Amino acid sequence: MADLGKKYCVNCLADVTNLRLRCTDCPDIELCPECFSAGAEIGNHRRWHGYQQVDGGLFSLWGPEAEGGWTSREEQSLLDAIEQYGFGNWEDMAAHVGASRTPQEVMEHYVTMYIHGNLGKACIPDNIPNRVTDHTCPSGGPLSPSLTTPLPPLDIILAEQQQLGYMPLRDDYEIEYDQDAEKLISGLSVNYDDEDVEIELKRAHVDMYVRKLRERQRRKNIARDYNLVPGFLGRDKKDKEKEKPGGLGVGGASVGAGGAGVGGGVGSASTAGAGSGPIPGTPKRKITKEEKEQRVRLRALCQFMAHREFEDFFENMHKERALRAKVRELQRYRRNGITRLEESAEYEAARHKREKRKENKSVVASKRGSSGGAGLGSGTGLGGGAGGGVAGGLGVGGGLKEDGKDGEFAAIENLAGFELLSDREKVLCNSLNLSPTRYLTVKTIIIKDHLQKRQGIPTKSRLPSYLDKVLKKRILTFLTESGWISRDAS
Repeated sequence: MADLGKKYCVNCLADVTNLRLRCTDCPDIELCPECFSAGAEIGNHRRWHGYQQVDGGLFSLWGPEAEGGWTSREEQSLLDAIEQYGFGNWEDMAAHVGASRTPQEVMEHYVTMYIHGNLGKACIPDNIPNRVTDHTCPSGGPLSPSLTTPLPPLDIILAEQQQLGYMPLRDDYEIEYDQDAEKLISGLSVNYDDEDVEIELKRAHVDMYVRKLRERQRRKNIARDYNLVPGFLGRDKKDKEKEKPGGLGVGGASVGAGGAGVGGGVGSASTAGAGSGPIPGTPKRKITKEEKEQRVRLRALCQFMAHREFEDFFENMHKERALRAKVRELQRYRRNGITRLEESAEYEAARHKREKRKENKSVVASKRGSSGGAGLGSGTGLGGGAGGGVAGGLGVGGGLKEDGKDGEFAAIENLAGFELLSDREKVLCNSLNLSPTRYLTVKTIIIKDHLQKRQGIPTKSRLPSYLDKVLKKRILTFLTESGWISRDAS
């Protein structure tokens, strides 16, 4: 006996209880999906008649062989959920579909059937036309949207953290720059009845606060880039002392201590330019006293330049000085008729011999002049001192050598006036860390004052301010032993 609760197709008599298509123009015409898609016509029914889908919501959209047994009602609920909650919110989508489906099942079914399945392949093209191009820069670029890139915390001990008020987990300080900046916005509140003037005033306060925050971050970046915190704690000075070789003489110790003092001053101020050392990857060179003083004068530029740019700036200035010295040397060669570099070695050898003869003549003349004076004993002492200086170098001047190589004068050989010095004067300037121009200035003033005193003209000392007592004494001793001035003048 046929089941009266079931429905059958009028064309093929198939069971259409779960899904059937009913004609709206002809009564009692219900077809299965296969006959309807084939365009079956029975009696007065035609394929262009209107139709209505009738189902119980229990049939499978993907066929009986599909995994999971998803019904059409669940499929419809899934599509409503993906539209309402968005892709990826599988927990809320599973609750919307029904308690019988877990979030994992919902995700697997949607990805398998609607993305990687035939429906997804037909609806999602391989090449999407008019795709929007991502013009944003990656993180860390010059125009990166992340304005404040997080930096690693400072590597300092607990006692130093407490001294600075530094909190490593927050990478922040207890006392900030412009500590009361938050007061600008702490009492602001936006009300619906605010007038335009009040709204603009509040916006101005917010803009002022944002500028203060940017200034805070800028100062933190400068302190981190120039390594100012270890400089403030004195750690860079300790590292320099460890790197220094032991057993320095008296003259070397005085110069080294002076250089460290200048470097420490720069590092502990608003920059660590002179105290930070050379750029990684560049050869280490000795920084002259003039360059250290120039770093101190130009340290205000550190707030506008990165540390590497600051070091490159001074490195380029050093190269410029070397090039200028080389240009002057080549111009001097050209004035003397030298057109090839091979001829310059012979010219320099002849020039050194000529200067040596002049120096020896001046020493002999000074001996004769001092021996003809009133004090014969002092003249003899002067001759002995000068002879000892010529034969064995300067005794008081820190053990200067007569025959120095060019490599010994790397700190001053590129400075102006270097070619005007004799070999012994080069050794003296190198040991005193004094530039040739300054030495020549001091030498000219001392000799001029000495000649005026011998002529009975009253003179007043006009020595430069950068000449301290130690440098003055050593230069006077050198000039006395070389015969430029008499011993009583020193």
